[in-house]
Amino acid sequence: MIRSYRKTDLEEMVRIWYEASVIAHFFIPASFWASQKNAMKEKYLPLAENFIFEDEGQIAGFISLVGEHVCALFVVPEMQGQGIGTALLEHAKTLKGRLSLKVYRENKSALHFYEKCGFVATGEEVDEYTSCVQILMKWE
Repeated sequence: MIRSYRKTDLEEMVRIWYEASVIAHFFIPASFWASQKNAMKEKYLPLAENFIFEDEGQIAGFISLVGEHVCALFVVPEMQGQGIGTALLEHAKTLKGRLSLKVYRENKSALHFYEKCGFVATGEEVDEYTSCVQILMKWE
């Protein structure tokens, strides 16, 4: 079930974001992600429009949007590959009609996932925080 975010979800969302980020972004030191936990909790997630995928009362993943931009899409690592990310992305597509996002070039599985979901690369840029290349993608 996909539902709107509640403030009580915040701790679990940060935990999922951190655990999934460390695994997916193996090319960035885990200490970087650890240093961003407070900003995620206090700034980024509260400012976004967040939707939760709940499975048997537990948060299995979430998507965060600012306008038509996907700022975050994370699924509990052991639950990846079960359609949760796709369901969250489809929910966002229905709500917004078009979407954009950035994904690290080295994160091949995420890049492939977004391409499979109909996103196309429109450019690239260097992330100012990590110095890693990000692919800019759009879906319309």
